[in-house]
Amino acid sequence: MTMTPSRRMDGVRAYDRAADAFGVVAWKAPGPRRFDNRPANDTPETAEPTVGEMVRAIPGWVVVVGGGVVAALMGAMLGGALHI
Repeated sequence: MTMTPSRRMDGVRAYDRAADAFGVVAWKAPGPRRFDNRPANDTPETAEPTVGEMVRAIPGWVVVVGGGVVAALMGAMLGGALHI
């Protein structure tokens, strides 16, 4: 594919020289030190807590309240089933 004369004139107007489709391009590959393979928002790794540590961190009153909520829901479902 060659450049049309009008497109070649666009290059002359923009860059003060004619653009050539087969001209040499002044580009070289960047050095390998330029690239960092980590994502831009990467943070240092932090140790995630295990399940045991998370269970130990739950206060005792949460277990009691959670058990009460589950018992109330089960009672409501059983009452609804017996109503039918």
